[in-house]
Amino acid sequence: MFRRKIKMSERFKPFATVALIIEHEGRFLMVEEKNEFGATVFGMPSGHIDAKEGIIEAALREGYEETGCEIELTALTGIYDYVKDYETIFRFCFAAKLKQVPETFKPHDPDGEILAVRFYSKEEIFNQKEAWRTRLVGLCMNDYLNHQAFPLSIIEKVVP
Repeated sequence: MFRRKIKMSERFKPFATVALIIEHEGRFLMVEEKNEFGATVFGMPSGHIDAKEGIIEAALREGYEETGCEIELTALTGIYDYVKDYETIFRFCFAAKLKQVPETFKPHDPDGEILAVRFYSKEEIFNQKEAWRTRLVGLCMNDYLNHQAFPLSIIEKVVP
């Protein structure tokens, strides 16, 4: 059941990511981009937590970078332990809202990977599972739609 003991220098380092479910007037803000195979996929605004960055700060930064808008986090909707063949991802998913809704979205994406930012209906999201960036899209959406919500205070940032 237990794995062999390994040296600290060999220890596997998981990825830590954040995602935002932004609902406005019954629709959900999604980001379209290309996956590693060149296909167009979509998912909620999300990304990696950077070095020396807290979870909340990462969520606010990713929200801004991917939508071009200031974001307000309202709740933590779930924490996901996603183990794939060669990587482990810890995802923190948040319910959020836009401080202002623009007529058009202009991402401030430093990687230039965002193709479009637009609102999808719940039906559009679930009818296009083959175009999800990751299966975490459905898991996060289901928890949000089932009203799973934890206060942001559950995340306590510890500083040296």
